[in-house]
Amino acid sequence: MSKYVRQEKSQRKHPIISSSTSIIKAPVVPTAPKERPGWKGPSFTKKAPKPAPRTTLGSASTRTGPNVQESTLPVELQQLLLNVFRKTFPICQDYEVLKPTLQEIQRALSERDFERAFGRLDWMEAYTVRWSPSRALCCAAVLMEMFQEFREEFWIKNLLGGEETNAGLPSQISEEATFPPRAVCYGVGATDLMAFGAVVRNISTQRSISEGKMMSVLPVMEKPTAILDVQLVNAANWNPVTCSLQTGLTTEPTLSKYASASTKANNAPFLSPGILKANFQQCNVLGANQEEIGIMIGKEPALITMLFTIDDLLALSVPKCTAFLLKLTLAAPTDSLLLIIDNLDASAGITSEKDNEGKERKKYPMHYLLDLVLLEKQLPSSPIKKPAWEKLVEDRSRLFRVAEQLGYPIGLENIKFQLHMFKKT
Repeated sequence: MSKYVRQEKSQRKHPIISSSTSIIKAPVVPTAPKERPGWKGPSFTKKAPKPAPRTTLGSASTRTGPNVQESTLPVELQQLLLNVFRKTFPICQDYEVLKPTLQEIQRALSERDFERAFGRLDWMEAYTVRWSPSRALCCAAVLMEMFQEFREEFWIKNLLGGEETNAGLPSQISEEATFPPRAVCYGVGATDLMAFGAVVRNISTQRSISEGKMMSVLPVMEKPTAILDVQLVNAANWNPVTCSLQTGLTTEPTLSKYASASTKANNAPFLSPGILKANFQQCNVLGANQEEIGIMIGKEPALITMLFTIDDLLALSVPKCTAFLLKLTLAAPTDSLLLIIDNLDASAGITSEKDNEGKERKKYPMHYLLDLVLLEKQLPSSPIKKPAWEKLVEDRSRLFRVAEQLGYPIGLENIKFQLHMFKKT
């Protein structure tokens, strides 16, 4: 049987036309988007998306970035504070001249050689004009927020209310209250003094406006009365620097001879003399005994501040810093407040490092050590004995942004810091 071959009948009757050239297009069949298989009937209702978890202020587990530290201080007041730095230390006008000195100071601080970093007056002035302005603005913002949020605390009532608050307190507390309240500051004296200077100026402004004495944004009290007594404590001799700044706070700014008559009439110092009492005491707190710590704080409830200080004390000696905190606990009267502001911890957990002798030692995060010493976290809980301190605030990551409108010869920097506040029970 011969092979069957289809030829003519197998040929197409019509030529093939390319779809790209044809004027007749095939209908486009819609394709459903790719979705998970499920019920798609007429009664199908799509579920609403789950709401995002709520974030709590100061919660490190749910927060993606640091809390922003807002400042309630008027920008005009902040600028006037910077003007005091600039007027007191004209060396800040020439940053190029200061650069070599600032590099040497940074090198000494990185090596924890505080005696070399703060052993010369010109180095202390250079440090003040470079780092103290930003820190002073940051600490002042924290202080004002603290005073507003915890205005019912005894020490803060004493500061903000004066005689009016004293009259509203019970007779027993009213008799114990003293004016002005006392703040004990362990740290660089320039930062602490200027931060409290800004706070006192803002408080006096609010008092004057509330009493209807002055309508100016930044008034100065005609008859100044002491609002705050500040005790500055540091191992280095910061007395020349703090005295210069205190003079700058209470001295009228120098005006140009071409200043108008109204400008000359309204010229006034940042603070009226006597409104802020400030004294400096040179003392190495790591070697101070219990009696010396008690005399520093006094017998009345006080505000104790450590502004960018604890980290340096821990770097020098963890056991001595722990002993200092225990002495502070014994000396602080009931209702005293402890405010700690410092740099962020480099590590969130416990790490090991080698000291100068090559021995390994554990390095604790600051919040862990504070809870261990002040709140006695590692001790067995007792229904009778309570910790000596009560924690009011803990924020391990906060950011302070300098206002863009502010002007200063040396660049101001934003500050990332951690914040802890305790109350003596």
